[in-house]
Amino acid sequence: MAIVITTCTNRKRKPVDPALCAMSLVKGDVGEVSQQWAQKLRGNAPRYSALEVYGGRSFQDASYAAKVLDAKLFVVSAGLGLIDALEQIPAYACTVSENAPDSISSRIMARYRKADWWDALQRSSPYAVSFLVAAGSDDVPILASLPESYMEMVVAEVMGLPIDRFARLRLFTRTPRSRIPEGLRNYVMPYDDRLDGPDSDIRGTRSDFAARALRHFAGLQTCGTATEDAAAVDAALAGWRMPKIQSRIRRDDSELLNLMRQHWDSAEGKSSKLLRLFRDDLGVACEQGRFATLARQVRGERS
Repeated sequence: MAIVITTCTNRKRKPVDPALCAMSLVKGDVGEVSQQWAQKLRGNAPRYSALEVYGGRSFQDASYAAKVLDAKLFVVSAGLGLIDALEQIPAYACTVSENAPDSISSRIMARYRKADWWDALQRSSPYAVSFLVAAGSDDVPILASLPESYMEMVVAEVMGLPIDRFARLRLFTRTPRSRIPEGLRNYVMPYDDRLDGPDSDIRGTRSDFAARALRHFAGLQTCGTATEDAAAVDAALAGWRMPKIQSRIRRDDSELLNLMRQHWDSAEGKSSKLLRLFRDDLGVACEQGRFATLARQVRGERS
């Protein structure tokens, strides 16, 4: 048994009500915006299990890890707070990622930290549970897959856990060690770019690194102290090589769209496979957010 914590994804497998898009919010301070958003969440939009709403590889890998470990799954959501994956929720569009169309930062007028939004969201969302509740009272591992933007958002609440639960925490992230609070560093499992090297069978993108590391860890079936679990990871990766550094060619949007159309079927219409093909086989450079936007355009053309 274990508790698995992963993150939400921009890709939703259910239709998003325009009223549940962050861009629809009136600008204000953090408290005002969070209260507006909470009111929208209490509306009459259709609800589905969170397992049905989130798409994308990172969520799939974390869900797989939870199944392997017979674990309860929770989701860190920038729009809902920390939620049980079995919770009935509406599909929504809200992110803390900068420059995204539904970034909450575009709605908050004053300077703010992601942690400020998380604190307000956890108090106002009708779906949120605390990390303390999610951590439970049983003596089981708490495995948390947290990319850097989510780490920044929830770190204060995580570090506020009682010592008995804090010691059960195992973190999976690509966040540089220097940007992880010192009190958390001993609980970060030592995964690195070997996860994308020639000996790995779970290569992927930077955005799904944390979830892939979690999935690999679940297969180790280790359950010791943080030091013992880190040693198990080191042993498992001992013979793995780092990926070769490739120089990639930059293309404009029209060139990228044409390449996507040409290779769409060979990637089975899956954007994650297509991105790997672009980077590994075609040697084409493309920032992931830009790639996702263009891939949605091609998917729409083919629907």
